[in-house]
Amino acid sequence: MKTIQSQIVIAGGGPSGSLAAIAAARNGAKVLLVEQYGCLGGMATMGSVNPWMSFHDKAGNQVIAGIPQEIVGSLIALGASPGHVVDTMGETSTITPFDPETLKALLVKMCLDAGVEILYHTFIFDAEFRDDKVTALCAANKNGQVRIEGDVFIDCTGDADIAAYAGCPYEIGRPEDGMMQPGTMNFSMANVDFEPIRAYMTKHHDEFHHRTLFDLLETQEPSSVSGFFSIWNKVRSEISMPIMRDRFLIFKGYRGDVATVNTTRVIGINSTETKDLTRGEIEGRFQVMEVSKLMVKYLPGFENAYLLSTGSVIGIRESRRITGEYVLNKEDLISGRNFPDDVMINAYTIDVHDPNGAGFTQYEVPPYGIPYRSLLPQKISNLIVAGRSISTTREAQGSVRTTPSCMAMGQAAGTAAALAVNQGSGVKDIDAGALRDLLKKANVYLG
Repeated sequence: MKTIQSQIVIAGGGPSGSLAAIAAARNGAKVLLVEQYGCLGGMATMGSVNPWMSFHDKAGNQVIAGIPQEIVGSLIALGASPGHVVDTMGETSTITPFDPETLKALLVKMCLDAGVEILYHTFIFDAEFRDDKVTALCAANKNGQVRIEGDVFIDCTGDADIAAYAGCPYEIGRPEDGMMQPGTMNFSMANVDFEPIRAYMTKHHDEFHHRTLFDLLETQEPSSVSGFFSIWNKVRSEISMPIMRDRFLIFKGYRGDVATVNTTRVIGINSTETKDLTRGEIEGRFQVMEVSKLMVKYLPGFENAYLLSTGSVIGIRESRRITGEYVLNKEDLISGRNFPDDVMINAYTIDVHDPNGAGFTQYEVPPYGIPYRSLLPQKISNLIVAGRSISTTREAQGSVRTTPSCMAMGQAAGTAAALAVNQGSGVKDIDAGALRDLLKKANVYLG
């Protein structure tokens, strides 16, 4: 069996894994980034999760900067994003549309420029561990099985796969029954005219989310649309399968004639089960085909639109959550708590979708800190977890799971891993103050 070695091994090339790799390599470490698909970006590229929500708190203050903001700046320069724009739905202060194809290339270039080694088409199926350390990841690709050894490992799989393989404690889904938030197959429509949408919204306020910025829509087209309630209720009878949703959720893309749609909903998906993922992607695409046709038939501005693309994979909101050195909870978020070892600040609403129905629960939160300890699983001393599966309660996970937050966590994880390697220490032994100093030098906002 072939063996590959690196100082830092990162599993998963999504928003957190890509940025962990860039940060670790920029801090002088030898880095291997292992990705099961053929591009970087994860849900942001393959899952069609677009736009990003949000780099700012409700008052419009930017709380996520560093490498995530560097990426936004590069996308703007490449003509692949308008940058941060006002969220006309009123859910957040800003949203950030982007071109996923440009993002795929940009993330690769940033990794290669930093010196990251990338290994695509490699699926990690187990981990070897001895005492309190992971010694190797067990993977398979076109060349057969391979062992991947490292000094420090970063789990950015989105499902805490490496932590689970290594025997770290975790929780999954709701405490009472393990049920998880629904999955969504996002899709994009092209040749959309947002002016008729704007005109309709200004005349039918009761048809849309109560926070919608209707005054702003008197002079500009919407960047986001949550509603068309009566039309949705009308067309549901024409859909051959139940879709547990109560509205259309539409976002204006980086191009003015493209809309990203987050309206499908697949119930009972566990992303740690292959059969569930398969069912979700089959059912999700069937839902897309029906919903997109009904949008053309009934929604203003979509009369000449057509289906442009679907996600390569279904969008997953929730799965495993590690039990770490600190479990971030709802009260921490609502109180805007900060910690001595904060590695980022977040401010996205707590947003938990009903596993069995169309609704969701939301709580407004002020800016709050995410402590380094929440990235550290119990039992293993050379493993960091970044992304939606960090150590939180289920309610808190409903806030930390968004892409800008995951990117910021990735930068923190990669920086911490490099610090540990450079000092020859365990990831739990590094000085939090030294880590925070490195993050601040890299333009990370820490309050």
